[in-house]
Amino acid sequence: MKIYINGRFLSQRVTGVQRYAREIVTALDKLLQEGKNEDEWCILAPKNIIDDLPIEKIKLKVCGFSTGHLWEQVELPFYAKDGFLLNLCNCAPLIKKKQLLIIHDAAIAAYPQAYSWKFRVWYRVMHTVCGKRTEKIVTDSEFSKTELQKYFNINPNKIRVVYGGIEHMDRMKEDDSIIEELNLSKGGFVFAVSSKNPTKNFSLVLKAARLLPDVKFVIAGGSNNAVFASDNSEFLNNVTYTGYVSDEKLISLYRHAAVFVYPSLYEGFGIPPLEALSQGCPIIVSNCASLPEICGSCADYCDVNSVNSLRNKIKSVINRENRQKTNVKDCLEKYSWKNSANELIKSLFEF
Repeated sequence: MKIYINGRFLSQRVTGVQRYAREIVTALDKLLQEGKNEDEWCILAPKNIIDDLPIEKIKLKVCGFSTGHLWEQVELPFYAKDGFLLNLCNCAPLIKKKQLLIIHDAAIAAYPQAYSWKFRVWYRVMHTVCGKRTEKIVTDSEFSKTELQKYFNINPNKIRVVYGGIEHMDRMKEDDSIIEELNLSKGGFVFAVSSKNPTKNFSLVLKAARLLPDVKFVIAGGSNNAVFASDNSEFLNNVTYTGYVSDEKLISLYRHAAVFVYPSLYEGFGIPPLEALSQGCPIIVSNCASLPEICGSCADYCDVNSVNSLRNKIKSVINRENRQKTNVKDCLEKYSWKNSANELIKSLFEF
């Protein structure tokens, strides 16, 4: 069988879903090198790709004349017409039936106010149509499976849960220059990371920072005004915004933070807290959505509606002698991109 991979993610800057796609494809390629599958695999990508992958068995084919959604909806299904199409980043062509779509969460339906109206209308239509036409759906957690049934009326027998991985952090090298650039002391700051999507609940982080004026807060990441609704971020003297940072600098921030906070209102999986844990950084996450399922006993939890809850948790973690939870290794070992790739292959053939 010919299996095509929707390679539009190679034309996009790496954020959460693009990271997922890159790591899954890399892991799939390694499995193919081990002779785990005899099918013919090929990534189909638009002409505006900005990156490639270290792959050997999976071919890369740049095709078509357009880019973006137009390429994905019109040209991609033409080039994939003689095979099965694997879509890794929430998007898939509406007219293709023989395909698997990974929908990471139902945030556009659960929190529509966080997205521009064009974005949420298009994705609601796409997920509803693909949920009915597409043969197979994969998502990141049991929480997300329930959400996809609730908001898009997708048959639960169509949906398989495949967790993400974390070992990509092992390949990254630390760049401590950012510690000096931002005038930070090692172990002397609270760290938060992600986009300024309102569902990430950064307003709670800022409220906590206001109540802890002697504690330094560092927030990394950017915003996408074409996707997310307008955001009125507050600037405080003890809060530093880094903007987009490289993976090497991100590693350094994880390793040298006193604690990583992630009070998100809505997560389908939540890779950043697991990344922080893998670098020895204690984490405080919200007590809702998929985060209790994913982080288990390795996290401290805060009430997403209570700044006092987050403030007290931050003070507690900073002041306790052994900041890190003792069972982190047990928590992380089930999150492996190799396991994810194996489960994805099973998803192609078993249900």
